[in-house]
Amino acid sequence: MDKTEEKIVKPLPKSGMSFDAIKDHLDRISMPEPYAHFARAFRGPKDVQEVGKYAFEKFMSDNGFFSLYLPYMQTIEQEVIAMGVSLLHPTENSTGNFTSGGTESNFSAMHAAKEWAKIHKPKVKKPNIVAPFTIHPSFQKGARYLDMEVITTDLDENGRGIAANIAAAINEDTVMVAASAPSWHYANIDPIPDIAAVAKDAGLWMHVDCCIGGYISPFLERLGQKLTPWDFRVPGVMSISADLHKFGYCQKPASTIYWRDAALQEYHYVSIDDPFLGPYKMAGFSGSRSAGPIFAAWAVLNYLGEEGYLNLTRRVLKMKEKFTKAVNDIEGLVMWKVDVMPLHFHSSKAPTSAIYQGLLDKGWLMLGLVHPEAITLPIDPALTDEDADKLIADLREVTETILKGGKAKSGDIRYG
Repeated sequence: MDKTEEKIVKPLPKSGMSFDAIKDHLDRISMPEPYAHFARAFRGPKDVQEVGKYAFEKFMSDNGFFSLYLPYMQTIEQEVIAMGVSLLHPTENSTGNFTSGGTESNFSAMHAAKEWAKIHKPKVKKPNIVAPFTIHPSFQKGARYLDMEVITTDLDENGRGIAANIAAAINEDTVMVAASAPSWHYANIDPIPDIAAVAKDAGLWMHVDCCIGGYISPFLERLGQKLTPWDFRVPGVMSISADLHKFGYCQKPASTIYWRDAALQEYHYVSIDDPFLGPYKMAGFSGSRSAGPIFAAWAVLNYLGEEGYLNLTRRVLKMKEKFTKAVNDIEGLVMWKVDVMPLHFHSSKAPTSAIYQGLLDKGWLMLGLVHPEAITLPIDPALTDEDADKLIADLREVTETILKGGKAKSGDIRYG
């Protein structure tokens, strides 16, 4: 059995540890900055983190269970939703829900589509979702829970979905078409208008997984970036997932699921009329949950405002330019061209997995892709130029050592 899989046997201590002892232990085992930076992304600068932390800690013991009912919490959560949906070219009736992350947001869309299909596609026997191959694995995970199937289709040469492939894969049990804006794998936006048109023509629910881009793409566009339309301006798009804890720079766990129309949101809810407890209806899948992330998101969104997000987006673009030049200047390394984020690069001369392992050996906790092999850089505004320079220097040293015939132990590249 691998060491990480060994069963830990530890009884509850008979007497408690002191607070100082607890702090000492946690300090010893925590990964230092900047080496753990990419596993902790996405974060704003220190001042943004402090604002979110204050609100999180103040309300962390409040129960988000009550967010549909208690006025003080309901107002805060609905203001978060209103601010978020305002970025997505909403209709007059567009709305949304606060969730724990992209997985729950995508799960919520899948569940809503399945419930919607009971009325609009009553002949469906085993509901399925058709999506490009790069759709996030949370869809396969959600399908396991919901007894659905995910049918994936081939990509174009740039890692984007192909509308014709989607159309060809749709069958009598299809209830949803999904696409990414962007995908994590290639960081490129699928041709959402074309795919949404296929879904609309087939009378199907169209979902856009915008967990990565939802809170940065609107500002990229305002700064002049030309992106494929991906939000509610596209006819046929019925739901969008967007993570506040990515480029919204909010404390984890925090995400949102948006509905083109409030009528679609009704398929999301599960309302139970319990004879003993009375009505039981939650904002999302979870019951009890900390209200900390809700209030932290409200605080960060209000603290930054449009001007703050534009400034942080400029910072991300500057960091993207810095890494692109630095990586491409190292022999054999190639930075991929991406629509949004994250950044990916590979080596054309040395094994990419060996470079990945070399960075791990220097203490960097890195993310990566398995096929094709690549190293991922989820940059954010919290990354300083000094820390970026340190990573670049280590990357150059590792790569040059391998190219000169140094040890090239292959690493276990992984997404997370």
